[in-house]
Amino acid sequence: MAELLESTMLICFGLSWPMNLAKNIKARSARNMSLQFILLIITGYVAGISAKIYNHRFNYVLVVYLLNLVVVSANVVVYFINRRYDRQMQTANAELSRQISGHAKEFSAGNTENPSENTSFNASFKPSIQKQGEDEMETYRELNSITEAGGVVLFGSNTFASLPIGELTQAFRITEPIYNRSIRDVRIDQIESYLKICLYDLNPRKIFVNMGDIDVLDENVNIDNFISKYEWLLYMIHTKTQASIYIVPIVSGSPAAFKINQRLKSLASQTGCKYVDVSGVLEAKRPTLRLFEILKVHMRNHPINFADAMEVGTLSNREREDVPNDGQTSAAPGLKQDVAYAKH
Repeated sequence: MAELLESTMLICFGLSWPMNLAKNIKARSARNMSLQFILLIITGYVAGISAKIYNHRFNYVLVVYLLNLVVVSANVVVYFINRRYDRQMQTANAELSRQISGHAKEFSAGNTENPSENTSFNASFKPSIQKQGEDEMETYRELNSITEAGGVVLFGSNTFASLPIGELTQAFRITEPIYNRSIRDVRIDQIESYLKICLYDLNPRKIFVNMGDIDVLDENVNIDNFISKYEWLLYMIHTKTQASIYIVPIVSGSPAAFKINQRLKSLASQTGCKYVDVSGVLEAKRPTLRLFEILKVHMRNHPINFADAMEVGTLSNREREDVPNDGQTSAAPGLKQDVAYAKH
């Protein structure tokens, strides 16, 4: 009976390791693995096996010890394989950054025959993108001094930047602190310099990422390069924060956006992130409200329940004629009767 109970304990304890091994193989990254912890577990199993051998107790319990040791030891192999993947990804993204920088320098230095084109490019690109980003960073830097740690952060480009977070959180009675740190007109290859102010300094609990609505405007967008940069972005966020990451797909009807969103869904499962399905937002009567209705379910601390599911659509699917005038009581289902909404 003692041996049976001991083997039951080992089986129950060891069942987690095959699942952990499969997760680590699928993740293709060692950022969430601890070699010291794995080696500590291996040391414990070796000690248990040594005790059985020392006491000459060769039975089925020893077999369970050996099976657990094999599976745990496999995690060591996967750890070093994933470390190699991390180094390859880091090298590839560093090379990609150098290529981007090199192309920018070649454009500015190579077009000497018609310098007016360079002037036009610099006038249209730098003030509207770089200067605007610097202004937003200055504003965000000031706002960060009054934020609370452990909040929810929206980080993206135009889609997120257009969300009126103050009004939406009030209308949907969101009590968690939510901060919008999105940058208008930014592409995914420009966001690395913004991460500290927009994300790291806030020490958030949850981060919602929505990038690509500017990138897909380019008909010749390289989807593989975009996904590589997106994966690098997720890697940097994972290593610098303890936040749960939610990937919000590109809200666009373009074919490139559809292909990228399919890849993002797979990327979410590979990197341990959560994918928020926002399909149908563009077909909603009020796309902005519909988008936030979907996001706010994941923003709250408590798990998604039936009430959350039933509440989705109560505002965004209302007909314009059904919305009361200012000062009138809202008759929307699921809403308090003393809340008034402006007619749009």
